[in-house]
Amino acid sequence: MKLAILAIAAMLLLVPAGAFAQQQPGVSRLNIIDANYTGPVFLDAFWTDRTSPPAAGTSLEKVEVAPGDGASVLAVTLVNRGFSEITAVSGELRLPAGFTAAGTSSNVAVATHNSIVSAGSTFTLFFQVDITDKAAVRTYTAPLNVEFSRTLEVGQPRTVDMSAPFKVTGKVILDASSDGGVAPGMARKVAISITNGGSAPATGVVVTVPGSSGVNPATGQASIVSLGQKTFELGVIPPGESATIEPTIYASSTSGDTLQAMNMQLSYGNAYGVRKVANITVGMVILPESASSVVSVSPVGESSIITSGKITDLKLALANNGDQQLSDVLVSIKSQSESIKILGDTSWTVGDMDPSSSQELSTKVFASADMIGKAATLTLTVQHISVGGQPEIETIDLGTYVDGEIGVRAYEIDATYIGGIPNITGNLLNEGNVVALFTTVELVSAEGLVDQVPPQQYLGDLTENSPLPFSIPVDVPADTAAGTYPVVLKVEYKDSLKQLHTMEIESDVAFAPEASAADEAAAGQADGQMMTAVIIGVVIAVAIAAFVIMRRRKGALKRTFQYSKGNGDNIESVLDSQLRKPEERNK
Repeated sequence: MKLAILAIAAMLLLVPAGAFAQQQPGVSRLNIIDANYTGPVFLDAFWTDRTSPPAAGTSLEKVEVAPGDGASVLAVTLVNRGFSEITAVSGELRLPAGFTAAGTSSNVAVATHNSIVSAGSTFTLFFQVDITDKAAVRTYTAPLNVEFSRTLEVGQPRTVDMSAPFKVTGKVILDASSDGGVAPGMARKVAISITNGGSAPATGVVVTVPGSSGVNPATGQASIVSLGQKTFELGVIPPGESATIEPTIYASSTSGDTLQAMNMQLSYGNAYGVRKVANITVGMVILPESASSVVSVSPVGESSIITSGKITDLKLALANNGDQQLSDVLVSIKSQSESIKILGDTSWTVGDMDPSSSQELSTKVFASADMIGKAATLTLTVQHISVGGQPEIETIDLGTYVDGEIGVRAYEIDATYIGGIPNITGNLLNEGNVVALFTTVELVSAEGLVDQVPPQQYLGDLTENSPLPFSIPVDVPADTAAGTYPVVLKVEYKDSLKQLHTMEIESDVAFAPEASAADEAAAGQADGQMMTAVIIGVVIAVAIAAFVIMRRRKGALKRTFQYSKGNGDNIESVLDSQLRKPEERNK
C-alpha cells in the first residue's frame, strides 16, 4: 500500500505544471510579471516634423510620410508606469528593412530623453530615420530596447524590451488641370480634373471655384466668371486616381486668345484624418476669335451685361474682317431664352460693307429677374453676297450675362446727438433688385464742423428695398456754432461679381450744439427765480385786494351806524341787519 502511494506521488511530480494551467483558468506567469512591472511602456508612434518636444501647452504635429522620403523623424511616445521617477532614458530601435538610421547604413536608431519623468507621465523619444524607396505604405513593428534609471535607486540602469508598431502613412498630393477651352463671349461647362498623385487616399474632398478671375485692364471687368454651382463634393479620391468637376465658365468677349488663371480651394482629410486646405491654380484657355468667317459680331462697351428688370440698350459691332467687299448685308437677331425679350429692332439692312469696316447695330432687350446670375445666348444671322456673287448665310452666337441692378440712395442725412455724442446719421436704400455686398460708409469731409474725419464704417449687405440706417460718431469742437454745414459721404459696395462700386453723397446738415449741464443749471435757477417773483406778486395782489375789500366794508358799516343813529336804532339791531342775507335785509 505504501509503495502504491509513493508511485502515485511520483507520477504527480512528473506531470508538467502547464497541464494544470490548461485545465483551469487563471493568470499566466507573463501576465503576473507585466502587472507588477514599473517603468516605461509603449503608448504611440507617429511621424513628426521636429526632433525635440514642443512648447508647453502644444502638441506634436503629425506629418505624412511616403516611401523614398529620406530623412524623417519618428516620435515614439512612452509612459512611465509605476510609482518612481525615472531619468537618463535612452532607446535603441531596430528598424525593419526599408529603413536606416539617418545618415548611416545601420538599422539601429538611437534616441535619448534626459529629463526626469515623474510617475504616470509621458515622454517622447525622437528617432531620426531615413525612409528608403524600398519601404511600403503599411504598418511595421520594430523591437525597442529602453534603458533607464530610477532617481532614488543606486546601481546599474534598468532595461526593458518592447515592440513599437508604426506606420508609413503615405501622402496626399492633389493637383488640378482643365480640359478644353472657352470661346470668348460664350459660356460652357469646362471639365476640371482633380488628381491625387500621392500614396494615401484623400477623404472628404470639397472643391470651391471662385466667382470670377482675372481683370481685363481695358474694361476693368472680370475675364472669366463662374456661373451656377461653385462648390463640388467629391468624397474619397484614392492614390493615383482622379475626379472631375464641370463648372460653367463664361469668358468675356474681350479675353480671346489668352490664358487665364483660376484659383480653386480644395479641402480634404489627410492620412491621419486631419482636415487640410490647399489653394490650387488651374489654367483656363480662352480660345481666339474664329478666323473661318469674315464676319464677326461683338458687344460694344458693357453691352455683354444685361441688367435684369429694366430695358437695356444693346449695342453690337458688325465687322467685315475680310479683304473683299460684302454686298446686301442683312442682319437679324433672336433670343434663345424665353426670359430675354428683344424689344427693339430685330433686323437691320446694312447694305454694302467695305473690307476692314464695321457697322454699329443697336436694339433694346429686357431680362426677367429669374435670369439674374445666368448666361444667355443671342443668335445673329448675317446674310450677304460674296465677291463671287454667291449668297452666304452665317450664324453667330453672342454670349451675354444677366446681372441685377443696384441703386443706392441716401436720405435723411442729419447731425444728431446720440448719448451726448454728435453723430452724422442717415439711411441708405437699395432701389435695385439684388443685394449690395460688403457695404461701407465713410465721412469724407465736413468743412467747418469736424476737424478730423472718423474711420470707415462697415454696414454689411444692403438688401433691396430695405432701408439701412447708419450713424457716424464725430468729434465736433466745443466752440462750433449752430448752423448748416456741408458734408460729403462716400459709400462703397460690391456687386454679385465682386466688382467694387463707389459713390459720393453731398448734403447739408443742420447742427445745433447740445446745452451743457452748467447751462441747464443756470436756466433752471433763472426759472426758479422767476417763479418766486411770480408767487410774491400773487401774494401782494391778494393782500391788496383783501385790504380794499375790508376798507369798503368798514366804510359801509360806518355809514350804517350814522344812519341808525339818526333813526334811533340800537347797536344790536344794526349788527343784525348787517349779518342778514341781502334778500332778508330788503324785506
